[in-house]
Amino acid sequence: MDLLLHLIQREEIEITDIPIARITREYLDTLELMRELDLEVAGEFLVMAATLMRIKARMLLPPAITEEEEEDPREGLVRQLLEYRRFKSAAGDLERLETQRRLLFDRGAPAQLEDPQDGELQPVSLFRLLDALKNVLQRSVPPIVHTINAEPISLEEAIAVIRGQLTQGASALFEEVLAAFVTRLEKITAFLGLLELLKQEQIIVAQEELFGPIWISWRPESERRLDSLEE
Repeated sequence: MDLLLHLIQREEIEITDIPIARITREYLDTLELMRELDLEVAGEFLVMAATLMRIKARMLLPPAITEEEEEDPREGLVRQLLEYRRFKSAAGDLERLETQRRLLFDRGAPAQLEDPQDGELQPVSLFRLLDALKNVLQRSVPPIVHTINAEPISLEEAIAVIRGQLTQGASALFEEVLAAFVTRLEKITAFLGLLELLKQEQIIVAQEELFGPIWISWRPESERRLDSLEE
């Protein structure tokens, strides 16, 4: 549901009028990219893919075959999406309340100074990162003048390159980070390096608005220590 809702929001589509063929193609493309990245594709993703394919097949049937069906084949999926979006919105409201509560301190508690610009940034989901990677991979590459058989870059080497880029400035755009890597394999390895750094909570990936440019920066040591204490 998360991936499907993400695609609908990205394409600015009304949930009540989903273009199944278009969304199914985008959904399957995203799953294929996840497989290429060797990311675990849970069974729920495959079930949703099968559901989209079934709805697409039913909508392609001639009217004479489907005239006995009163309900739009998409109706059941639309109801699930609306309910899921409602619960997700409620969860977001609770998370915002928790964030606001963290800004309040009991009497005698030391105040924690925060960068006022941090509040302007929003966290980035995995699916938004996959969209950004797909855009980078789809861009035209410069013509090859001559071929050199080089050793494939390792994950550790990609992380070292990323570390060197980010230490030169406070933050960098996602596209700028991947621009240092030439081939498709190198860019994919660099993307996996970013996921590893994100998993280790060494970097912060955020954007100013939904589907806006993605910024990457090193996570301050003080925030790492604070998270460790909370855990």
